[in-house]
Amino acid sequence: MSDITIDDVAVECSSMQEDEITVLESIYPSLITVHENPDDKPGRLLSLTIPIAFATPHEIHLDTISGPSASLQLSHLPPLVLRVLLPSVYPLEEAPRPIHLRAPIPGGEKAGNWLPKLKLRQIQNKLVEMWDEEKQLNDEGMGIIWRWWEWVGTGDFLTDLEMYNGSSLELSISPLLSPSTFHTMLKTYNASQIHSDFRQTAFSCSICLENRKGKSCVQMPGCGCVFCTPCLSSCWSLAITEGSLENVSCPSVSCTKQRALRERGAAMDNDVTADLVESVVGSSLKDRWEDVKEKRKAEIDPSYTICPRPSCQAAVPAPDVPVSITFDSRFTSKIIRLSEISSTATESTLSSEANTKTDSTIPTEDRWARHRSCPKCSYSFCLYCNATWHGPHTPCAFPQTSLIVSEYLGYPEGSEGRSRMEMKRGKANLERMVAKYFEDEANKSWLESKTRPCSGCGVRVEKSHGCNHMTCGRCNSHFCYRCGDPIKPTDPYKHFNTPGKSCYQKLFDQEEIDRFQREAAGGEVVGGEGGADEDWREFRGIWEW
Repeated sequence: MSDITIDDVAVECSSMQEDEITVLESIYPSLITVHENPDDKPGRLLSLTIPIAFATPHEIHLDTISGPSASLQLSHLPPLVLRVLLPSVYPLEEAPRPIHLRAPIPGGEKAGNWLPKLKLRQIQNKLVEMWDEEKQLNDEGMGIIWRWWEWVGTGDFLTDLEMYNGSSLELSISPLLSPSTFHTMLKTYNASQIHSDFRQTAFSCSICLENRKGKSCVQMPGCGCVFCTPCLSSCWSLAITEGSLENVSCPSVSCTKQRALRERGAAMDNDVTADLVESVVGSSLKDRWEDVKEKRKAEIDPSYTICPRPSCQAAVPAPDVPVSITFDSRFTSKIIRLSEISSTATESTLSSEANTKTDSTIPTEDRWARHRSCPKCSYSFCLYCNATWHGPHTPCAFPQTSLIVSEYLGYPEGSEGRSRMEMKRGKANLERMVAKYFEDEANKSWLESKTRPCSGCGVRVEKSHGCNHMTCGRCNSHFCYRCGDPIKPTDPYKHFNTPGKSCYQKLFDQEEIDRFQREAAGGEVVGGEGGADEDWREFRGIWEW
């Protein structure tokens, strides 16, 4: 050892420093800075930005002079910034010298440190002690920067500095910041780091089963399931186009099963936001999703109605606070509606008397409850007649189409009564009204005879074939097509297996069973040795069960 000079040690240490810095820069490329040394002074000057990430979220308590003010769950804390000088004979003979240590608050250049100065000095002293401990164990100095990084980056230094109160980390708030501002800064930094970690991590898409980086994926809020953006975009685009709002959510098998067991309408109460939908399917489909969502809300919530303007059709909620307005009856004026001028004297009298009689018994504040204002187009209208708001004292002018058509058809063809009505309202107009009236009646008759209303949302459902256990495509309600009663999704066939019910053992109607048997007997679907195919055996097993 006597032949080894100080220059030889410096050369070896310089090589070891190069190796240590190269390894750290390959792992943390943007967090280590080697400063220039234009004067060729001995040693190297480094700046280390060490982020702090916990393995699991930690509870953080923020303390003020008056006491604890708030708590939050964090997985990341702002980094410590260390400027350190590596002597020319580090790591063999001398310890690295921490020159300056800061704990800057993110987003607040003049807000100071999130750790007090006393704690920062204790950290600096501990960093030097760690090199001394390594030298005592190995009889010579060792590279210590990696160990520093682990000690700070995992948050172990917080335990060594006794900053925990039980399982909670106690942090003091800088006197330059208010508690709410400090709370927001920490929470914002934590969210940005979680997002950054997600973008750099590889995930397996549950739809296409390919591994993709997080920057090409979407993580569902709430459940945390991850899918690649193209797959989720295809699923959601189809659901929005078809108007299936409940499918604009997590498409995983487990989450889909949970939604199927929820009550009607609960499928809309998920954590999917408009910003998330827009990032996946674009602004055009996002707008359609919002429109359909508003309309569906109006269909489910009886307090909502739809804006009557054809160009709007937005969901209009009921007023938050009922309006109570009283007027002195001495100052009410007579208002003549233009729509009433074209009606006959008899119709005007009957309509006015009926409406006046009805409205006279309704308090003024209740009549104001009819008022609605569309939040989208600001159209102010009456809830009862959908006309522009006519005030609480003017009766609604309900359409008299059915009465006019009935009166017109009541006159014989070519009679004076028909001629008089044709001259007054126009023959073409009356013929259109009659055609529309018969069309509506035919549609109503067909719907009553060929369809069954959903027990959940009331939409009419037609069964083309199959069993009587129906699932609504709009609200996912399960119901019986024969009687219309709701069915439990967890045990749908109990309804058809309960003695005494009108649907007992009638999962399939007799005509369906006869059709199955005719097709099987006719040889259209047969098995290998002339028997029924496996699919037909399954059908037969269902209806016999």
